[in-house]
Amino acid sequence: MTKRDAIVDRVAQVAKELRLTNLTPQIAACLESLHATSGIDVAVFGRFKAGKSSFLNHLTGRDVLPVGVVPLTAVITRLRAGPAERAEVRFLDGRVNEIPLAEVGLYVGEKENPDNTKRVASVEIELPSLQPVAPLQFVDTPGLGSAFIHNTEVALNWLPRVGAALVAVSADAPLSERDLALLEELRRHTPKIVLLLTKADLLTEAQRNEVLDFVRRQLRQKQNADRPVFFYSIKPEFAGLKAALERDLLKPLITHHEEAAGQILRHKLASLVEQTLNYLRVALAAATQTDAARQALRERLADERGQFELLREELSALARQWSASALEDSLRRLEPARAALQKKITAELDAQFAQWHLRLPPLLRAWREWSRAFLLRELSEVSRAQQPMFCEPLQKARAHLARTLRAFQDRLAGHVKTALGVSLTPHEFALEAGDPSAPPVDVGYAFDAALEIVAHILPMALVRRPVERILLRKARYETEKDLSRLAATWSDRVAAVIAELTRQAEQLARDELAALERMLEQTKSNESELRAAIKDLSAMPL
Repeated sequence: MTKRDAIVDRVAQVAKELRLTNLTPQIAACLESLHATSGIDVAVFGRFKAGKSSFLNHLTGRDVLPVGVVPLTAVITRLRAGPAERAEVRFLDGRVNEIPLAEVGLYVGEKENPDNTKRVASVEIELPSLQPVAPLQFVDTPGLGSAFIHNTEVALNWLPRVGAALVAVSADAPLSERDLALLEELRRHTPKIVLLLTKADLLTEAQRNEVLDFVRRQLRQKQNADRPVFFYSIKPEFAGLKAALERDLLKPLITHHEEAAGQILRHKLASLVEQTLNYLRVALAAATQTDAARQALRERLADERGQFELLREELSALARQWSASALEDSLRRLEPARAALQKKITAELDAQFAQWHLRLPPLLRAWREWSRAFLLRELSEVSRAQQPMFCEPLQKARAHLARTLRAFQDRLAGHVKTALGVSLTPHEFALEAGDPSAPPVDVGYAFDAALEIVAHILPMALVRRPVERILLRKARYETEKDLSRLAATWSDRVAAVIAELTRQAEQLARDELAALERMLEQTKSNESELRAAIKDLSAMPL
């Protein structure tokens, strides 16, 4: 057994004795890294539609991963070099099936495998085209913040296993609070973190420089960090960006992969050991204090648990309040956009009427087709431009939940300090549910059936202007109706993410309280074992 195996084995023993189940993912990740026979996993994280799968398809030179306008990646997919093209599906029950490369989408795609009903653990793909970047392996993760919460959970559960991390962010919407939270969470698991600004072709060179300055300022101000930042585009005319990524990021990782793997493993071990030592110190204090001190803390924690239902109800009520106000607020703030759109559709439709020399039935069809295309185009742009506004309630909810959890943790820490004289090391609560993806724009029509029925017999010379006025009014009405529908759909998606954040906050609070209650189970008879564990882990070289 190596020294590092001994560290993980000792941590696993402590976690089992103290029932620290929250350490299980990190223990498993360290074991996997210790005994890995292949290369470094370069995992690509990011929000839904950040361009992760498109980036990997472009990097490998093969369209093996599904891409589209709806959330597609539902399971972890690993791509690595191999002598021939092949793919295999690994199921949660241990089965492994080899499949044709063309069938990968049937297992990794949300459309063909909704909610992972096929019980897929991962899909492994080998490609000769990845030979130049061996021994690196690339991991495609489900998009954070898609409409499907289980996709977010798959990505987050995989976090402890990350080797190097590429955080994909669309260059035209750089660095939200959610992206910063992901970067902060990744720091627990790897020192190798890179920001990948995808879809760089949407920006001019001057705009890219402006975005780069903004991103670097945000990283320094909010995380006191300078991370590598790369722009990327799959467009042929931006091939230089791919070359720069390969030269400045991938090649150094390949050349020094053993050193990089060692750094990543040391980072994971250090994080795991420090968390374990924190628990051990609290447990030791509980074991060596007087019965009165332990009883005092036990009573304080019992009070907290007794009042936990009040905390849960408070969080649920706030979630409902944020969700309910989202639609009303967005409709109010969309009023200028509604007025501008109605003015625009009136002017452009009036111009179209001058070009349509049609009888009434084809005129109605032309109006319907033109109006639909107009609204699809214009509402899609409104949705894109107003996404930060639609998601504001989500940012407020996340900030409030984080403050509530911090206050809860501080209250628990105060109880421990008062009763046992031990200071708990604060740790971050990771509320991991990203901004929702933009919903597909839906345009529907409800028309006057009577006008449709008599359209074949009405003489256009007599009714053209009245009909045009009717259609202009109808177009303005459809604009307002479909804009309201868009706002309602956004509101529903934001509400779903707020509900998920609230669920996570409740669970994190329960876990924190339960961990302290388990520490109180330690007695004087456990003192020597706890001291020995602290001594062992403190002395073990990483």
